[in-house]
Amino acid sequence: MRAAASGTIILAGPAGGYGNRVVIDHGIVSGESLATTSNHLRSIRRWGGHVSRGQTIGYEGSTGTSTGCHLHFETLENGDFVDPRTWL
Repeated sequence: MRAAASGTIILAGPAGGYGNRVVIDHGIVSGESLATTSNHLRSIRRWGGHVSRGQTIGYEGSTGTSTGCHLHFETLENGDFVDPRTWL
């Protein structure tokens, strides 16, 4: 999995049903506080610090309450889950 945009990793590690999770804070973008999450990762490559868009942060897997290998990607706008297509 690669970072969707540049930012700072604010959480990396096991997160209950999400399994291995990486959360990246992208700061204020177009007036909104933006963060993305990558969940159910088999392993985490970046545990903290700044990441650039496209940098590898982990590898897809099936951890947590996942029922099969996949990537669960989420986008949070001001702390609320939103459709990521508006940001891609």
